[in-house]
Amino acid sequence: MLDETAIQNLKEKYGTVLKLTSADQLTSTYCKKPSFNTFLNYQNLYKDNPHEAILFLFKECVLDQENYDDEFMLSAGNSIVDMIKKDSEFAIDSTPQKDEFKKSAALIRSAFQVDPYKLSMDEFYKLLEEALWLQKHNEKRMENTLMTAFAQTFSN
Repeated sequence: MLDETAIQNLKEKYGTVLKLTSADQLTSTYCKKPSFNTFLNYQNLYKDNPHEAILFLFKECVLDQENYDDEFMLSAGNSIVDMIKKDSEFAIDSTPQKDEFKKSAALIRSAFQVDPYKLSMDEFYKLLEEALWLQKHNEKRMENTLMTAFAQTFSN
């Protein structure tokens, strides 16, 4: 088990650190949230073999090199997927469909000049939410500017 200093160091390096524990409380591990690129790889693997995809996701996110049984890895991997689903819920627009992920990544890259494929999923969705808000705000501002210009042009 990691001490508090080690956990703090992991948080500084990876941001959010998840502690995943088995139902019997005998096995636990620390995981990082997957990057967007890792999540895309998981989705591609999931099409062919869901079992292997979940194991892949767990192995990409686990922060120690211990051996775990398949049941724990699958359970922990499913927990990570559930957290991603929770991260993907936001109020401005519903979660983009699979074919919309690249458009979302481009929007994030354009708005914030960061590589969206290196972001953790929660950070990806937070930035996507903010980028969509900015886009909506800019559209409203442009609309108001045009209405004012037309009003001034045609009122004379």
